[in-house]
Amino acid sequence: MPPLRVVTYNIHSCVGNDRKYDPARTLAVLKELDADIIALQEVGGYPADGGEQIDFFAEQLGMSAVSGLHLRRRRVQFGNALLAKGEIHVTDQINLSVSRLEPRSAIDAVVETRNGNLRVIATHLGLLPRDRRRQIDLLAAVLQLRVMPLTVLMGDFNVFGRERKVLRRIGAPHPLPVLRSFPSRRPLMSLDRLWTLPNANLLSLAVHRTPLSVVASDHLPLIAEIDPAVAEVAAEDSDDLPAGLPEPAEAWPARYLRWRKASQ
Repeated sequence: MPPLRVVTYNIHSCVGNDRKYDPARTLAVLKELDADIIALQEVGGYPADGGEQIDFFAEQLGMSAVSGLHLRRRRVQFGNALLAKGEIHVTDQINLSVSRLEPRSAIDAVVETRNGNLRVIATHLGLLPRDRRRQIDLLAAVLQLRVMPLTVLMGDFNVFGRERKVLRRIGAPHPLPVLRSFPSRRPLMSLDRLWTLPNANLLSLAVHRTPLSVVASDHLPLIAEIDPAVAEVAAEDSDDLPAGLPEPAEAWPARYLRWRKASQ
């Protein structure tokens, strides 16, 4: 059973380190990666080929796409997006806007692959540590509301240094690998993260550093190979937590549901 190739990439609105807006260059990096599933952050802000950036990428790559977009800039959308070679099902938009500083969200989707279905949660967390802690609590609640045999969590978590231990609340492995992806010219920080639940299904994880990716964005992409052995053909609820996910704090799901109802 061949592994799945999965990527997370903050594309910085297709504005490179040379300050040039070039969606074709970002597209070329995505073609280099040749992934089955791609989580993108900071998508949009400027039009591409007369429309939304995510539509441009989906058409050029021949992939399915969903947006978790939470801002509008210059009359176009801006935020998270998910691309997949297979169909994307059961998509939820998770509101992670815990302060007035900036809206944040996550995409919670079931993605069809050649080996069956898997769950993908793709996000971009806030700039303030206190906001990130609350957002991680909300993600922990969401994880336990619907459990699948194989889940991929990825995105720009904005977490580094000692703070990274908070990611264990949402199943991150310990220790986390040090994969510096920001800033792309001279990476110093591991802001971008990707792992699986169970953790053992992550076969490899690396920073994709090429002459093109170094200039195309202020972040470098992360690329992973995942063993899809436990992915199911159909998405079904399960009473068992996959290995790597901590036992739920009983208040989290109820707290999340109350907060989501109040925010609607």
